[in-house]
Amino acid sequence: MSLRNLIAAGIVSAAALVATAATAAEVAEKGAELGKWTSDAPAAQELAKKTGKPLFIQFTGSDWCGWCKLMDGKVFSTTEWADYAKDNLVLLYIDFPRGKQQSQELKAQNAKLSEQYGVGGFPTYIILDAQGKQIGQLGASQDATAPDFIDQVKDVLIVQDLEKLLSAEDLAAYKAAEAELADLEKKVEAWQAKMMQEAQAMQTLFDAANTKLDALKAKAREAAKAK
Repeated sequence: MSLRNLIAAGIVSAAALVATAATAAEVAEKGAELGKWTSDAPAAQELAKKTGKPLFIQFTGSDWCGWCKLMDGKVFSTTEWADYAKDNLVLLYIDFPRGKQQSQELKAQNAKLSEQYGVGGFPTYIILDAQGKQIGQLGASQDATAPDFIDQVKDVLIVQDLEKLLSAEDLAAYKAAEAELADLEKKVEAWQAKMMQEAQAMQTLFDAANTKLDALKAKAREAAKAK
């Protein structure tokens, strides 16, 4: 497959993701209830402290973000997620829509939280402990399922208790492995950025060569007509 076709295939795949996306979840504007989405950050934070439950924050672009809609359909609209969340999580929905109307107060709140947690893209999922300390961050996946995503959330939450669950030796090994993984992730990100730059440069060369080839073919056709 040519480079141009690969790029086209990527565009088609992205469009397919959007086409299979589900609608956004129902979200309360005021107050908070365990396991149900709310856009009321103060109420959600207060409920987390009161119940001792972690706060799961979803940063989303509900009416335009294809990956956000994909996760809504594959994870957040499922009974598995609802059953898990109702007993284990306070859910805060921080939306940045393009077509929906929001109050200035809500826009200000969402912008402040996005800046506070350094959100650079959607969707982003931030997990805080009951006292408001960030303990983890998750993202979207094309192959996401509710059980797999719930397991990811559980993996984040269990880290809070590692010092109680592991021996000093195992805890040190865990932290070393975590540091190694973080270093590898940075290297992968750098490699991906380099590959993207190289792909863009190759596309530029491809387009230039194709333009030159078309021009030479046109000359050949003109020469053939003149004979």
